[in-house]
Amino acid sequence: MGVLRSTVVLVHGGWHGSWCWARVVPLLDRRGVPVRTIDLPSIDADPDDRSALSGDAAAVTALLDGVKEPALLCGHSYGGMVITQAAAGRQDVARLVYLCAFMPDAGESLLSIIGERAPWIVEHEDGRWLPDLERAATTFYADCDAETQRAATARLRPMPRAPVEEPVSSAPWRDIPSTYVVCTQDMAIPVEWQRERFAPRADDVVELETSHSPFFSQPSAVADLLAQRAGA
Repeated sequence: MGVLRSTVVLVHGGWHGSWCWARVVPLLDRRGVPVRTIDLPSIDADPDDRSALSGDAAAVTALLDGVKEPALLCGHSYGGMVITQAAAGRQDVARLVYLCAFMPDAGESLLSIIGERAPWIVEHEDGRWLPDLERAATTFYADCDAETQRAATARLRPMPRAPVEEPVSSAPWRDIPSTYVVCTQDMAIPVEWQRERFAPRADDVVELETSHSPFFSQPSAVADLLAQRAGA
């Protein structure tokens, strides 16, 4: 009897949505890999929304409850915080994949990891955060074509501070097999953080020569990596 293939659950990062996986999903479909995406509720939420990281994680756990086990959770950027919180205490998550993502230890929040708001993030009058749209192409999509940069930047949406302030309750990557994907041209999360702070926490490390958004610039590489880890 072969290894049971995992369903890949793709969790986007801050300011993005499930739309960012549009080039990866059909490639996984062609490889026969079951795949699900989600739109995190914190994106474009009201400024006073306090559901925070817990609300995003709850949305992922609700999705997992409807997925035939096992599942592979892949989180991009802020999505690494979400999959860490969502996987806590679950027995149906076969692997965690951190795609140039934050990989927190128990008690860490995104804000405690970065120390302060990055210079390319703008805080609006209502308190929500949004990348500087004049710098987004370079920060997120530097190795993408101009049309991809324009279209993706136009779809970015603000999010409240609450999700970046809430710490994760535990570190399930200590018990669940995990993969860390370092993106060597990343201008959003420093490459040295990825290699020195996060990758050592994983039991499987891969490097891609991409910017912060390999799902746009190298979707085949991302799909191949996920299909292999899902047992396809």
